[in-house]
Amino acid sequence: MKAAAGNPRTSSIWTYSLAMTIPKFHELFNKVLEDLSDGQEWRAKDFYEHVIDSLNLPEAERSEKLGGGNNRAISRAYFACEYLFQARAIARPKRGHLQITDFGQQILAKYPEGITVAFLKTTEGFKDWTRRTAERALDKKGKSGEGDSIEPIESDITPDELIDAGVTRLRSIIVADLLERIRSESPRFLEEVVLQVLHAMGYGEGEDDIAHLGGPGDGGVDGVINQDKLGLDQVYVQAKRYKEESSIGPEVIQSFVGAVHGKGATRGVFITTSRFTEGARKFAAGLPQPRIVLVDGAQLADLMLEHQIGVTVENVYKVYKIDENFFED
Repeated sequence: MKAAAGNPRTSSIWTYSLAMTIPKFHELFNKVLEDLSDGQEWRAKDFYEHVIDSLNLPEAERSEKLGGGNNRAISRAYFACEYLFQARAIARPKRGHLQITDFGQQILAKYPEGITVAFLKTTEGFKDWTRRTAERALDKKGKSGEGDSIEPIESDITPDELIDAGVTRLRSIIVADLLERIRSESPRFLEEVVLQVLHAMGYGEGEDDIAHLGGPGDGGVDGVINQDKLGLDQVYVQAKRYKEESSIGPEVIQSFVGAVHGKGATRGVFITTSRFTEGARKFAAGLPQPRIVLVDGAQLADLMLEHQIGVTVENVYKVYKIDENFFED
């Protein structure tokens, strides 16, 4: 959408609404150049914040984090500036500062409807960046026998978002595999896994404080955790191995509540490999005593990953970012 004529610092080809979603990083190219078009220098980290603040994003989107902890919106502003810098549309006149170049002014005027990654890849600066990156990759391969040719990619998402998406996808695969394997094991296996998970989360001071009770005459509970050495504060556990498509309703939770009451306890944890109905969750949430916590299959698998039960860490990748404070005068 064309903007009305006016101060280039306040005009924009975009109209930002109060409900706008975070633009892709390449959708910020024109916005970045417009906000630099008066030729003034900006402190880099202040400029990233300025670009995102001017979008008037809802607070939930403005504060959204990637899996690694970086702010998603700020990450997109950073990569928009980085791509423009490599294309020589932006300069760094001094440490930690940004400023538009004559070339940046030219392409802003030439492509008011939107500068693309495809166009930036045709610029001499971007070609040099690609060449340097490839040479570094080849040099690394020559020294270590590893490494592939790498070049800046044309994508709707930033490199750190690609990593985040890949990690999320791998995690979802592992979660599904974990639950499938648990469902194929015996009920006792699940009961013991659940107790291991709860112990790893900090329930019970030692292994002697956790007891498996599942089997004939268990009174409707599969395990108990003593929160103190005398066993005055106890948490009773029920674990149900159900198929993925199954769900647990309030009547099953009522039965568990009766079992916990029968033990004279005030707390219980019910864990399943499937899911709970809305009615079951409402019933558990409305209980004054005993307090019952429900953990479904997805939550159980997440806890197993978090505490490395049934899984091991295969690789750890470090993702670096520039310390803007280090490069300031």
